[in-house]
Amino acid sequence: MTASNTTPMVRQYRELKAQHPGTLLFFRLGDFYELFFEDAVIGARELQITLTARHKERGDSIPMCGVPHHSAANYIAKLVRKGYRVAVCEQTEDASKTKKLVRREVVRVVTPGTPIDPQLLEPRQSIYLAAVCVQGEVVGAAFLDISTGEFRATQASGTDAWTRIAADLESFAPRELLFPTSLAPLVRAGLDQTHSTKPLPLEKEETDADSPAPAPATGPFAGATLTAVDDWQWQSEECASLLMKQFGVRSLDGYGLTRKSEAIRAAAACLRYAQATQRAIAAHVRDIVYFEPQDHLVLDSVTVRNLELVEALGGAGVARSLLDVIDETVTGMGARLLRSWLLRPSVRRGEVEARHGAVAVLHASHIKRDRLRNSLKEVSDVERLTGRLNLGSANARDLVALRRSLDQVPQIRETLTNAQSSLLQVLNESADELADVRTLIGSAIEDDPPLKLADGGVIRAGYSSELDELRSLSRNAKQTIAGMEAEERARTGVGSLRIRYNNVFGYFIEVSKANAARMPADYERRQTLANAERYTTTALKEWESKVLGAEERILHLETEIFGLVCRQIAAETSRIQATARALACLDAVASLAEAAMRRRLVLPAMHDGDEVEIVHGRHPVIEVFNEEPFVPNSVYLNNSTDRLLIITGPNMGGKSTVLRQTAIICILAQMGSFVPAEKARLPLLDRVWTRVGASDDLARGRSTFFVEMVETAAILHNATSRSLVLLDEIGRGTATFDGLSIAWAVAEYLHDSAEHAAKTLFATHYHELTELAERLPGARNYQITATEREGEVVFLHRLERGRASKSYGIEVARLAGMPPSALARAREVLQRLERYELDVFTEEEASAQMERSAAAGADSASGDSQALNNAATRAGRRRLAAQSSLFDLANQRTVDELRQADTEAMSAEEAKELLSKLREQLL
Repeated sequence: MTASNTTPMVRQYRELKAQHPGTLLFFRLGDFYELFFEDAVIGARELQITLTARHKERGDSIPMCGVPHHSAANYIAKLVRKGYRVAVCEQTEDASKTKKLVRREVVRVVTPGTPIDPQLLEPRQSIYLAAVCVQGEVVGAAFLDISTGEFRATQASGTDAWTRIAADLESFAPRELLFPTSLAPLVRAGLDQTHSTKPLPLEKEETDADSPAPAPATGPFAGATLTAVDDWQWQSEECASLLMKQFGVRSLDGYGLTRKSEAIRAAAACLRYAQATQRAIAAHVRDIVYFEPQDHLVLDSVTVRNLELVEALGGAGVARSLLDVIDETVTGMGARLLRSWLLRPSVRRGEVEARHGAVAVLHASHIKRDRLRNSLKEVSDVERLTGRLNLGSANARDLVALRRSLDQVPQIRETLTNAQSSLLQVLNESADELADVRTLIGSAIEDDPPLKLADGGVIRAGYSSELDELRSLSRNAKQTIAGMEAEERARTGVGSLRIRYNNVFGYFIEVSKANAARMPADYERRQTLANAERYTTTALKEWESKVLGAEERILHLETEIFGLVCRQIAAETSRIQATARALACLDAVASLAEAAMRRRLVLPAMHDGDEVEIVHGRHPVIEVFNEEPFVPNSVYLNNSTDRLLIITGPNMGGKSTVLRQTAIICILAQMGSFVPAEKARLPLLDRVWTRVGASDDLARGRSTFFVEMVETAAILHNATSRSLVLLDEIGRGTATFDGLSIAWAVAEYLHDSAEHAAKTLFATHYHELTELAERLPGARNYQITATEREGEVVFLHRLERGRASKSYGIEVARLAGMPPSALARAREVLQRLERYELDVFTEEEASAQMERSAAAGADSASGDSQALNNAATRAGRRRLAAQSSLFDLANQRTVDELRQADTEAMSAEEAKELLSKLREQLL
């Protein structure tokens, strides 16, 4: 920067930029927001707008780009969605009233985690700001939705603290994550469970707080912008004081935060950051909810994705998720609550059954349900309206929307009178009619006000006598001008005299040059034109002062009154928020009732035992979107006799569907919904684990198989007897025998582990795993049935006891369009591979026959020698085939020895000895 372009404005820009590092500074210049220097380069690239330069004629030009102020919100939203932080700098004084550089200030900072503008908010999805901190083996986390005031905190301790907190971070999916600067390397590593909980030293090159470029996020933070906050802002005492001041209390014990220092630090970090970015105290953040990481059914991001709970695997634009099927909500508040119930189902039986009871009442009464939903359709997003009100960004239309929403409460309460549900009764009592707030808004604000206060006409006539008087003066200006004009024409005798107005001279009297000599002595000349003269009078100046002052005073008074009304309403924030929560919950349970009616769902029976009993269960999404009739299936699991179900069957037969629908039914039940089945008895699960489908993480150097093994390892380390585990084709990403060995070991571990034995559905094409049902007391074989008709496979999609004999993979390949020659070759290879498994005798049968022959004597032995030798050969070959399907047959020496054996010359005793030797080698 040279002295030539260090102008006062540039210095002002640099000062403000220095005060807000790590942001893109939107600098207000007249009707535009301008970006300069590096910000301009980034802004032009990301917004796809023209990059120009200030002082282009000089060698030290300054890169710049700009956007119109009236459409800036859309541009800001685009940058924030890309992970940038935007500091909005406004002119804070009237340029016409100063001869110096106009004063400018940053009025707010828009970040991914602190959006309040509608352009940045998802109406049906919460947007969280999160914070995480650590002290030794104690990890704290907090989650704040600044748009609604929802505030939660948690804390975990022990060697698995990171893992448990990471699961919550995945569940809440924050848009922005705050953390102490000293934790930067650990956070950027993704807080993987393989990392130590000890904070790593911050390397110099990682201190990128001054950079406006969004920091990358991985692991449980994928999709979140990472924001480092100076360590001094995480001091425990200061953090506790900030929270107590916010809530107006002297202790945090009432919020469940006793000795929860890390949760307190994380919560304070969220609150301080929100206040700093919004330039407001965020008064609508009235309390905080502490929860334990085990307070809800845990669904990690892998499970949420695999089960397609909120987004189909085809992408966000494909409306085929579970949420799409069950979401019948009519308000944004209800939609967000329903989504949270789905992602974090309850583990409290009382809470689950209370929701079931409310859904049952509304499901049974079509009239009550329709009346409730019709009333709720008129309710706006009261939660976010209250947030904008407290953050000073509400407009007059927001207040009208609030009044119209609250106008529905009396009718809603009447609809729910005598509802036979404890939850509906509580919600009905919690819905405050807020008659005082409705009356205030109705008397003060016009029914159809303009969007901006500056446009005038926001305050209703009759609310302020002073404002009414000023408006009367302003409205009557034209009549007054006409009267004054008529009087002056009569007094001067000049019929062409006009009283006019412009922005430079205000009001003036204009006459032609020919009539100038006839003007009275009290006329004061203002301006001489080529063909006219302009004058003013004392009376005109006095009247002008009143009129022009009135318009300015009207705007000032409307702004003042509107601010006072907003403050009066904000004083009732607690009551409004309680009503908003009640309305949201009513919308959510009414949605579940509507979905139950439309999707033929039934009320599940919850119990405290371990049995999962689903009779004729269905997959709710496949059932809706598939044209063919869905084939229901029943599933029974417990923690003793049926805790490991090994499911075999053909490709495309429906194994994965059975797995997914079982988990979905359990999740639906625990969120409070009815379920797609004829009957369901279900326990309260603590977690659903899934290892389904193929995925990789190439950016981190992780192959598909490695990701599969990481996910499987997490299950084996953390599953409990209250967990439900879904495993689909474990081991398929590596060599056949490696994969089979791993699958076998995983199945045994989940069955036998004293600590991690979970209810498990294990779908596989390794038919050898069906032997586990004969060896393990809690394992059972199930198959998805299929049959062949006229040379073609017919999938029956039915789950039955027993083991499948074929996978029909080649038939599936034919259906997929595989070339005939490739199919023929595949059948030929398959026949050759299966040849070893067609022998009649097992090893045990051959050994028994040999022993009987030896006991019968040499004659009998020599008579049966050939048969026994052949039996030994077949038994050895069959044993080899079985072993090759169970373990990796790498001992080629054993195979070669069997092939070279002269079975024709062997006696029965020699054949038996050879068989024993081979057996020892193979084991």
